[in-house]
Amino acid sequence: MKKLIFTSALAFTMASCGSKAEKKEESLVKRPKTETTQKKPIAKLSPGAKAFIQCAACHNLKKGEPNKVGPNLHGIFGRKAASLESFAYSEALKKSDIVWNEDHIRAWLEKPTDYVPGTIMAFIGIKNKQQQDVLIEYLKEETK
Repeated sequence: MKKLIFTSALAFTMASCGSKAEKKEESLVKRPKTETTQKKPIAKLSPGAKAFIQCAACHNLKKGEPNKVGPNLHGIFGRKAASLESFAYSEALKKSDIVWNEDHIRAWLEKPTDYVPGTIMAFIGIKNKQQQDVLIEYLKEETK
């Protein structure tokens, strides 16, 4: 009797979940493949691309890619802070009057909450100047 109950339970479970052959592999989130989402060995990435890994969870770089938790950074150099209509920025950043250039980006990268008090960007910052340098150079190329 125990074997019959076990077999019935197993059959019910398999029928409700589907077998491996029937299971479809679908992602609930469809993201365009970008350099940061492609599977590329980290060792083969440029220093700037490696530095951007910590930014990629929240930001895209290419024209037409969607905003994530943070805004798309395409065209950031020369753009007024908090100016993308498709993104909801903090009031502090909207009132900052920053136009993004290398100096502003460097100060922002070091510690956003100190540079623009009241910003909602949850990022501890990058203190290492060399890492800032390679990231800024990478952004200059990748956000054109």
